[in-house]
Amino acid sequence: MSGNTNRFSTYTAASGGSGSKAEQKEDLWNSLLASVASGKRLPEKNLLVLGGTVDSQREFFELLSNQDYRGELDRGAPKLPPVANSFALGYTYYDVLDADQEDTLARISIHTLTNPSAAFGRLLEPLLTPQSIPNTLIVILLDWSQPWKWMRQLREWILLLRTVFVSLGNECTDAMEETMLSWRDRGRSGGPNLDGTPSATAADGDVALPLGPGEWEDALGLPLCVVCQNAEQMELLEKTYGWKEEDFDVVLQYMRTVLLRRA
Repeated sequence: MSGNTNRFSTYTAASGGSGSKAEQKEDLWNSLLASVASGKRLPEKNLLVLGGTVDSQREFFELLSNQDYRGELDRGAPKLPPVANSFALGYTYYDVLDADQEDTLARISIHTLTNPSAAFGRLLEPLLTPQSIPNTLIVILLDWSQPWKWMRQLREWILLLRTVFVSLGNECTDAMEETMLSWRDRGRSGGPNLDGTPSATAADGDVALPLGPGEWEDALGLPLCVVCQNAEQMELLEKTYGWKEEDFDVVLQYMRTVLLRRA
């Protein structure tokens, strides 16, 4: 009885020691993998592309990346990421490469939405965090084939964004206020650039320039860029509808007035 007990105890002790070493090795590998992953973590920016159609969004991606998402790839060209923008909230990304097109310097994550329905607002909320807000740009796509719809389209998207922003927490609100202040002050008083580096025009004793009429009157909360696609349609407007240069000037002036308020 005594001998059997000793043999049993020896076996269990050895088994326990073996398990402990395995756990130590696993912890070591996890630590190494985590350190490598953090070392290769890329700077990331976010684009929230609103409006347009599935095809016009893809055209925008092509212009952004200087690649053809629909045609065949050239030999030696980097593999393009898939574009999933056919249903509700879409996603793709674009890697910024160095001059030799070998090393990836940063990644741009692109989230897309074609419909300004309030039902999709809940899909946008998780994208806006205190950490992501300073690195996020909103892009609204408009089309020169129907410029008479621009004001209504802008209004619908801005109302949707307002609804989303109101539902965010205080930390997100503070982050948006800081982001808007940094954009407003950029270039006005020689303040720092958005990446924190000193402005090239900075000088001691600079005085902040006053805001123009209506400028920054109703800041959105995130930087906004409006892209007007299909500029070749301007010629069609001239031939079909008799538009003249002053008509285009009126449209663009309306756009400037609206965007200066949102900045």
